[in-house]
Amino acid sequence: MIKKLFEPIQIGPVGLPNRVVMTAMHLNYSPNGEVNDQFINFYEARAAGGAGLIIVGGAEINDQAAGIDLMLSIKDDRNIPGLRSFTDRIHEYETKVAIQLYMAGAYSFCSLKGLPILAPSEYTSYFTRQKTTPMTLDDIERVQHDFVEATRRAKEAGFDAVEVIASAGYLICQFLSPKTNKREDQYGGSLENRMRFGLETISRVREAAGPDMAVIVRVAGNDFVPGSHTNKESRVFAAAAQNAGADCINVTGGWHESRVPQITMDLPHAGYVYLAGGIKENVSVPVVGCNRINDPYVAEEVLKEGVADLVGVARGLIADPDFVNKAKSGKSDEIRRCVACNQKCFDHVFALQPVGCLVNPRAGKESKTVIKPTENRKKIVVAGAGPAGCEFALRAAERGHKVILCDQESEIGGQVYWAANATKKTDFHYILDYYKAVLPRRGVETRLQTEVTSDMIATEKPDMVVVATGAAPFKPPIEAVEAPYVYQSWDVLKGNAQTGKNVVIVGGGSVGLETAIFLAEKGTISPQQLYFLTVHQAETQETLRELALKGIKNVTVIEMTRRMGQDVGPSTRWVIMKELELRGVKLVTQAKMKEIHEKQVIYTGQDGVDVSIVADSVVLAMGSRPENSLAKALELSGVEVHVIGDAKRCGRIGNAIDDGFALGTTV
Repeated sequence: MIKKLFEPIQIGPVGLPNRVVMTAMHLNYSPNGEVNDQFINFYEARAAGGAGLIIVGGAEINDQAAGIDLMLSIKDDRNIPGLRSFTDRIHEYETKVAIQLYMAGAYSFCSLKGLPILAPSEYTSYFTRQKTTPMTLDDIERVQHDFVEATRRAKEAGFDAVEVIASAGYLICQFLSPKTNKREDQYGGSLENRMRFGLETISRVREAAGPDMAVIVRVAGNDFVPGSHTNKESRVFAAAAQNAGADCINVTGGWHESRVPQITMDLPHAGYVYLAGGIKENVSVPVVGCNRINDPYVAEEVLKEGVADLVGVARGLIADPDFVNKAKSGKSDEIRRCVACNQKCFDHVFALQPVGCLVNPRAGKESKTVIKPTENRKKIVVAGAGPAGCEFALRAAERGHKVILCDQESEIGGQVYWAANATKKTDFHYILDYYKAVLPRRGVETRLQTEVTSDMIATEKPDMVVVATGAAPFKPPIEAVEAPYVYQSWDVLKGNAQTGKNVVIVGGGSVGLETAIFLAEKGTISPQQLYFLTVHQAETQETLRELALKGIKNVTVIEMTRRMGQDVGPSTRWVIMKELELRGVKLVTQAKMKEIHEKQVIYTGQDGVDVSIVADSVVLAMGSRPENSLAKALELSGVEVHVIGDAKRCGRIGNAIDDGFALGTTV
């Protein structure tokens, strides 16, 4: 039973109606730093959905804070009216609202504007690849003054709290860390001195906030950067931050440059709340636990265990603005849970595009995607219950149409159903769980193991047929692809192929690389075995690592372009590439497949020379093609036909869901 999640809690002078915190995220909704309708409508939906506290930002406190014009701004009094219009709208609900005061330091891109990149010391940032300018004492005083002025503006704009960011590798982190702080004055050297800049900033913000406004400090629970801080030092800083005036400590994982995944689905659910637990032992103010909390039952368990007093739900509230209200009303199974794909959130941030969501087509488009009842009720048959077909069926039914959703398989989901586990995207099953819960409740009739044919359509006499039959693997025009030792990647991932010891995968896109990892894992020990052997110290750490990573197959991937994983987003690609390296997968780029023979593959390298690779099995991962033969057959019968998803053009899951939503809300 979920109960603790909905208990009110006090953060300094501010009372929250529940313990769900929507933590700060870059959204790229604010051209020139200004609040607009898109920004307000996005957050209003989350306030209406029941979030206890919304933290917006980061908000630039000066021209050197970030150097990106799409970020929210609080660096000028001209920003106050827009911010005030925002807080007024949010305060129409029970939700409280805070703003994160942002100063990136070495992570800033302000050099694009001709400004020096400020940091404690001179070094080349691993994140931006740019050289920093050491801060003078005057710089320190000026930046701290900017924090104070930003706090004043936040107060005038009606915010309930401000958050000082001392996490993710930003400026305060750079002062804290011996890796980036090489100063020899009162702001460098000992931990006490390295904490000075951050603590002085917090103290001055506290004074400016006054007695009616809360001060939150966002900290890195562990930098996860060699030579930098662990949870041990974070505990010391958190306790000192409390003494400096912090009313709440918000704990996340490591720095942006960390080579330990922070936000991808590789991280277990609530994977870093243990860091919050460590800090909670050292402070008496409320502590927020964060990272990969997308389920109200997981959130409840975190709170019941006492490792945190509040939970940070960021992407989970992008995916479903009604996360809190659904959980509170006993409809947790109707929550559209974040799948940690990062494809339309973090990847869009890096590409300077507005943030969206793979599972929620309305994210960032709330006012433009209102679902209205139809005035012309139709009977609609949908062929294919993958993401596109399910999303269409849901939205069409919500508008009042009679929808019959059919699929030849025994489960809904299309490719997602069989690929999620094989590619370690187990969270993708949440997409299907959602549709399974809501489709029958919205009146959709689902018929599984049912093929849509011309005869069926003649019998049902629908007003419309929607073809969402997905895609099929692409087969190159090479005779050898029909050989018994050549497989499609789909067959491998489905478990329908028995590959040999030496495997060559042709195609280095996302599917090819994920297939490589899938095969390279064969023969490794399971997580349960690893836990058992570790706890009982049955093997050395070196042996355990080898057993966990080294499988029984030799896997090679050949790709004709210069870059592996070109279709993988930047927030995820480096994780995949790291795992391929750890597992010993050989990667060959600029390699054009020429011939496939029994026991060998021949490719032409970038120098024009043919190379032979030993191959007991060959796996083709050369893309896919739309499967829309049904549409062509039905069009001849005169029935109205629409084609969506991969059956129309091959793309990602998000494209398929968007396609289904667009048609479902307009027919």
